[in-house]
Amino acid sequence: MPNRQCSAGHTAGECRDTLLSLLPNTKGRNGNRLCPAHDDTDPSLSVNPGTKGMWLVWCCGAGCSPEDVRTAFIRIGADERCLGKYGMPKRAVAPGMPYRSADTATVAAAKRWHAARKLPPELNGRLLLMCMQALEEGDGDLPGDPYRLLPVNSDDFYALARRAGVGHYRYQMYEKWLKEGR
Repeated sequence: MPNRQCSAGHTAGECRDTLLSLLPNTKGRNGNRLCPAHDDTDPSLSVNPGTKGMWLVWCCGAGCSPEDVRTAFIRIGADERCLGKYGMPKRAVAPGMPYRSADTATVAAAKRWHAARKLPPELNGRLLLMCMQALEEGDGDLPGDPYRLLPVNSDDFYALARRAGVGHYRYQMYEKWLKEGR
C-alpha cells in the first residue's frame, strides 16, 4: 500500500506513526503501547496498517472495542482522516448490503418498497392507490401482482378502497376487477 494515502496526504505507515506518537512512549511486548481507552498499566494496544479496505486496524488486548479505542484516539487529538473507517459506529443497514441485524420495521418497509416496484406501470390511478394502501397495510411477503394483492371479497375490496380514498367509483372498479382479473 505504499502508493495509497489518506485524505490528509499520509501513507498508512505515517498515520500509524502519528497515532503512536500521541500515546505514552511505554512499549510492551511486540511493540504494544498503552491503550488510551482504559487505564492501561500493561501495554496492550497494537496499531497496524489494515487490509481488505481498512486503512488502519487496532486491537486492545485488554478487550476494549475498536469503537472505544477510536473515540479515545479522537479525544487525545488524532486526526480522524488518518483513522480511516475502522472502529466507526455500525449502522443497522448498510446501503447495498444484505440485512443482518435490521429491525423488523426496516425489513417490512424494504419488502413494501420492492413489492411496489413490481406493480405494473399500466395501473390506473385509483387501482394504484388501492395497491399502495394494501402494501402499506401489509407486513409479510407481499406480491407485486395486483390480482394477488387486492382482496377478492367485495366487502374487503370496498373497505380497502375506502381506506385508500377511492370514493363512489369503488363499486364500478370491483365489477371491472372481477371481469379483468379473474
